[in-house]
Amino acid sequence: MRRSILVVSSLLLMAACGASTPDPISPPPPPPPPPPANSVLVSSNQFSPAQLTTSSGSTVTWTWQGGIHNLTFEDNVGNAADMTSGTHARTFNAAATFRYRCTNHSSNFTSGMSGSVVVQ
Repeated sequence: MRRSILVVSSLLLMAACGASTPDPISPPPPPPPPPPANSVLVSSNQFSPAQLTTSSGSTVTWTWQGGIHNLTFEDNVGNAADMTSGTHARTFNAAATFRYRCTNHSSNFTSGMSGSVVVQ
């Protein structure tokens, strides 16, 4: 009898421990999707990414996310006037480095709000 009480007590204790398991921890949310290929964000007085590498024949799209910015290329081709939202695209057909800047926030093509597209 004593042995069966001990067995029953042990079973009850194990059942009680199993019944009080904590709720599982929720997994973290998934990371945001990467930006589309050949895409540059124009916001916070910066181009992101500041340097983009692509292949000849590719089109790059700039997307404005606030602020008044423009896109002025060193070769003066494919420029975009001051904008606060919207997109601008340019197709690059030759292998070279194409530097650009926002003339509102940079006085040259190597500092401030500037960037480049490297076409291979």
